[in-house]
Order: sequence, then structure tokens, then C-alpha cells
Amino acid sequence: MKKQNSYKIRNNRVVFAIVFIIFLIYAIGLMTPFVYGFTIALKKDGRAFMRDPASITFPLHFENFIKAFEVLEIADNNFFQMLINSLWFSVGNTFMSIAAATCVAYVCSKYRFRGRNFIYNTIIVVMMIPIYGALPAQYRQRAALGMIDSPLLLIGSFSCISSYFIYIHAFFKTLSWTYAEAAFIDGASDWKVFIRIMVPLLLPSLTALSVMAFIGYWNDYAGTLLWLPNMPTLAAGLYTYDYNMQYEANQPLFFAGVFVSLIPVLTLFILFQNTLMTKVYAGGLKG
Repeated sequence: MKKQNSYKIRNNRVVFAIVFIIFLIYAIGLMTPFVYGFTIALKKDGRAFMRDPASITFPLHFENFIKAFEVLEIADNNFFQMLINSLWFSVGNTFMSIAAATCVAYVCSKYRFRGRNFIYNTIIVVMMIPIYGALPAQYRQRAALGMIDSPLLLIGSFSCISSYFIYIHAFFKTLSWTYAEAAFIDGASDWKVFIRIMVPLLLPSLTALSVMAFIGYWNDYAGTLLWLPNMPTLAAGLYTYDYNMQYEANQPLFFAGVFVSLIPVLTLFILFQNTLMTKVYAGGLKG
């Protein structure tokens, strides 16, 4: 018996060592581009980068991170203005899209009424339509409503037609209706049940979805190039800067701007990493 236990322990150690080595190699592979980009951001200028792109050169020029605020300017928007545009665009779109998906998913999953299956199926079918197929009509509509180059663009994000609806609908399906029935007996309205009972039960999952949605909107440069040509976000501004100056750009300054733009995303991930890793599939009830 002792031999069998020692044999299992030895096998477990071997497996653990192999898995550790595999994940270590994987982690090094993920970190290599970041380390390489950070070394570029610390070089003096584009010429220093061209002479020796891979190694670390001294002295280290940390002032590039400050210059990024001064030099990177797109459509009369400096770095700080693009940062502000990224914040309102990402926060606003995240709130509008998650709120719309939550409201519609709750009604379709918890209330029985004629037409709820039609709503659900319609959302699924519309999601199958390629986005570029509806883009010309969508652009013409938003231009007519004055949403181009305007924060009014956020109104267009108040739509339940997104993948978030599928996730949230599935989450609500797993929640027990017992709590709602008890609240109705105590005189609570439908709105109170939704806000004070159902949403808090689903809050961990909604938080995870919100963080992922924020990261997606923060990194979205194609959408902002189309809808906000004169109010670029950081992602769109850095893309435009790299495209316009690809043969003469100051690469260290460009990478410094990239790393500054990563700070909000990395901060969110660090703060909510447990929620992202453990609660994205969890419901509000614990067994």
C-alpha cells in the first residue's frame, strides 16, 4: 500500500512538473511581445530603434511616456483628448449594451407572454446577419440623426442584439423564481424584484461581462474610425498614427503611447481577475 502511495505521489510530481514547464513556456511566449515593446519604448528615437531594435540601450528614456501626451495628435485631438474619448466611448457603450441585454433577457426568460419566443428567435436571427451587410443603412441612419462625431452615438448601443443577451438569458434561466414570488407576496413591484433581487443575484456574472465588454470597446479602432472620425479614441488614434507615419514614425514614442493606453485595461483585469476567471459562468445561487 505504501509503495502504491509513493508511486502515485511520484507520478503526480512528474505530471505537475511537465504541466508547470508547459505553462511556463506559454507564459514566456505571452510576455515576450510586451517586454520587446517596452524595450522599444525606452529607446531615444526611431534611429536608435533601427540601429538596434532588439536590445536594451542606455540611458533609458522614460520621458517617452510623457512625450506621448504631447506628440501623438490625430484630427486636432491630443493624447489626453483621445484618452477622454476612449473613456466615455467604452464606459457608455458597456453600460448601454449590458443594460439593454439584461432587461430584455430578464423579461424573455422569466415572464410568460405571447411573443417571447418570437423576440428571442428574432434576436438570434439578426445576430446571424453579417455586420457589414447592415453597415451602409446603419451609417446613413446615424448620420441623419446627427450621431456621427457625437456622444449621441451611445444611443445606438442601447440594443439587446448582441452576444451578451445570450449569456445573460442563460444566466437568468438558472436563477430560481422562488425569491421573486416571496417578494411579490410582500408587495414588491416587478421593477423592485428585478433591481433588488434578480440583478444582485446575477451581479458577479454581469461584472465579468461588463469588464470584457469594456476591454472590447476600448480596443475597438475600426468602429471609432467610422463613427468618430474627428473624435478618435486611443485605439483609433494609435492606429492612424502608425498608418500615416509608418515610414518615418518615432517607434519608441508610438510604443510608449501603446503602453499608456494599456493601463486602464490592465488595471481592470487585475482588479476583477477573480471574477473573470471564476464567476463568468456562475449564477447568483450557490448550492
